[in-house]
Amino acid sequence: MTIKNALVVDDSKSARMMLQRLLGKINVQADAVDSAEAALSFLESSQPDVIFMDHMMPGMDGLEATQLIKSNPRTATIPTIMYTSKEGQEYQEMALSHGAHGVLAKPASHEAVMAVIQSLDEPAANDEQKSQSPAIALVEIDKLVQKHLRNAIAEAKAEISAGLDATTQQLQTHQTHQLDLIQARMHQQQERWQLEVNKTLTEQALFQKTRVMNQRLAVTVADKLDKKNADDLIAIMKTSQTALEATLATTRSELQKELQKTAIRAATAGAVIGALAGITAAFFL
Repeated sequence: MTIKNALVVDDSKSARMMLQRLLGKINVQADAVDSAEAALSFLESSQPDVIFMDHMMPGMDGLEATQLIKSNPRTATIPTIMYTSKEGQEYQEMALSHGAHGVLAKPASHEAVMAVIQSLDEPAANDEQKSQSPAIALVEIDKLVQKHLRNAIAEAKAEISAGLDATTQQLQTHQTHQLDLIQARMHQQQERWQLEVNKTLTEQALFQKTRVMNQRLAVTVADKLDKKNADDLIAIMKTSQTALEATLATTRSELQKELQKTAIRAATAGAVIGALAGITAAFFL
């Protein structure tokens, strides 16, 4: 038979919503209540195909509610699955002893919920033929969960592999396209740069670009030439002055020598004249 309706009993709103969403994915309509007391009230007017019962809740806990459900002939045939975070073989045995058909661990996965639903192969509570069915073997649930997990993993791997292949192809195509665009842009940029360089290297452009610098250089050279010419003139003047001073010194020396010679000559001439005068005077006397 097919499970069509479920009742989720949990004081956690997020846990209720998550399980309702998982059940909805496998086409199971799920009602939800937030306490064991609300679940018992719900069952007075409705009979779901399966009940997912939380263990720890304010007021009556899930195991007590499960016992009451099993003790009521009207609801005794509804399979109850403990939906709890409690684990271990001891708890599983306790759940079975209180009338639960199995345990679904929180947080539940899609595969685990599907395995539980598929394992409920006894007639539903709202079928014409109603009978007490044996509890679901936890080992069988684990086997079903493992089977679904393996299948899901294999499918996921295949989908991922196909997706990776497609993505790789798209990336390669995109990268090739991007490289072509980059090369085209670089070529255009290179042409623009070459055109700019050619314009810059014309004689007129070079003259315009270097005119100010050439003017500054000319002024600097002229300044340096003027300074050099002045330095050269000063050097020449100094050399001329030195030569002139040497000539003057030589001339002075020669003049002094001539003056000395002249003085000697004058003295000699005076002596001669005096001697002649004496001789003449003596002669006339």
